[in-house]
Amino acid sequence: MNKVAFILLLLCYSVGLLSCSSDGNNNLGKDDTGTSEQFSKRYNADQIFYSKILKQEIKYTVLLPSEYLKETTARYGVVYLLHGWGGDQNSWGTSSLNIQAIADEQESKGNIRPLIYVIPQGFNTYFCNRYDGSYNYMDMFVKELIPFIDKRFRTIADREERAVAGFSMGGFGALSLASLHPELFSVSVGLSPSLNTDEQYINLSQDGWDLQWGSVFGGEGMKGGSRLTNYYKSQCPLHFFHDKNPSDFQSVHYYIDCGDDEERLYVGNGKLHSLMLEQGIAHEYRVRNGAHTESYWYEGMKEALPFIEQCFQKKSYPQETLQNFAEDLHSQSRILQIRNTDIELWTPDDYDATLSYRVLYYSKGEGNANLTTRQIAQALDSLMQIKRLVIVGFDARKMLQANISFTELTGTVESTINAESSPQSRLALVYGKDADYLYNCTTSYEPQVSYFFVEDAEISSPSTQNFAKLYYLDMTDQGSHHQNMLALFSQLRASESPVQYRVRNGMDTSRSAQTGIYSMSSFLGSLLLKK
Repeated sequence: MNKVAFILLLLCYSVGLLSCSSDGNNNLGKDDTGTSEQFSKRYNADQIFYSKILKQEIKYTVLLPSEYLKETTARYGVVYLLHGWGGDQNSWGTSSLNIQAIADEQESKGNIRPLIYVIPQGFNTYFCNRYDGSYNYMDMFVKELIPFIDKRFRTIADREERAVAGFSMGGFGALSLASLHPELFSVSVGLSPSLNTDEQYINLSQDGWDLQWGSVFGGEGMKGGSRLTNYYKSQCPLHFFHDKNPSDFQSVHYYIDCGDDEERLYVGNGKLHSLMLEQGIAHEYRVRNGAHTESYWYEGMKEALPFIEQCFQKKSYPQETLQNFAEDLHSQSRILQIRNTDIELWTPDDYDATLSYRVLYYSKGEGNANLTTRQIAQALDSLMQIKRLVIVGFDARKMLQANISFTELTGTVESTINAESSPQSRLALVYGKDADYLYNCTTSYEPQVSYFFVEDAEISSPSTQNFAKLYYLDMTDQGSHHQNMLALFSQLRASESPVQYRVRNGMDTSRSAQTGIYSMSSFLGSLLLKK
């Protein structure tokens, strides 16, 4: 062998060694024997692969199970984690959302199996192709990134064990990626997905629209309805869930979670929930106390990961844990009559006429499930003793038919027991239809009720004038009045009224509604009934 040939041979050998290195700067991912690379640590930040579609290097971070480092044959399901606007491949790292801490906690509780987590660099693309084809990020994701990850790591290269989750912009991407590519994903998790309604997009400032949305979806420089391009509609769940056949989305398991303190995204997410219910697209939906923050998404992933695990194992996601209530109550009931109309009055067993009591007025409007005043007393049993609370139950329709005003009702009740005859001492709880009777008592400058609680109820005309000290709205994600509850919440937010909103896991049953009222009791006791 001559000297030139020998040098060429050495060069080829060196290139071969580099191409099989484990630093992530390659597209091979397997050595010549077909064995996946070995890693010495779980969290591998700022890995790199080259995209031919985008003609550039793309960074990604990968979190491996601890078991992955100990053996060489087992394969694992994969969760792709998408970041928000302005984020990057480190947005789920230890200094941010810390997916490792969340995953380890859920594994230790037995809620999930070990999984591989991949956090790709998404720039500000919404994880979609650019409208003009100049930067096809989604194509890169599905045609290059996923095959590359499946080649480099010991994944279960099957949609049945592949999920995508994201927050904010990444939440939008998680919904659109899985919905437009159900052949690749079986689960989609959106945490505070960046979903604006058409009206919100139309009314955005020009700079805001052009920078964040117009440059991706088209309509840059446009005003009004012209911003809502056909391409945007093809990528947005609020449109394609409506425009396409619902059967197109039945193979994907969806989980959506958006806080009640969001600046504006609560509207789009609430409308998405209603749309999916109407279209028969199965999903889980949550509204918890919180805003557009990492702490909110951190808590959200604690339920989202077990949801992913249940879907990977092809198990039905369990419904809520219902509260068990004792039949023996520490209260007694009697019937009062106002012009031949029955009113239920529940007083604590230790009722003392010399003491002053607060009154919870309960309007049991017609609902899909009948929730009796006794069930309310069961849910609030301990609170009635501790905080000297009396419950008054009545049928709102009968009150309206008999033309009995709320003033007449309170006058009869509060003269019968030693109650504080003041709006400050009155609470209202409504369920089902005909809830306006009590709601209207909070919409004047001198409200007759200070605290208004809603359990999956229908308010026919939410007012722009809301003067209660607190509004608390609760329902399950299978509740009957989802559109009306969102409308009421939106109006309360618009009028800057103090409001809490919860949508929880559960069915549309009286037991579930009773459980929701029980969950309110701690809020009642800690914030409202302190002497």
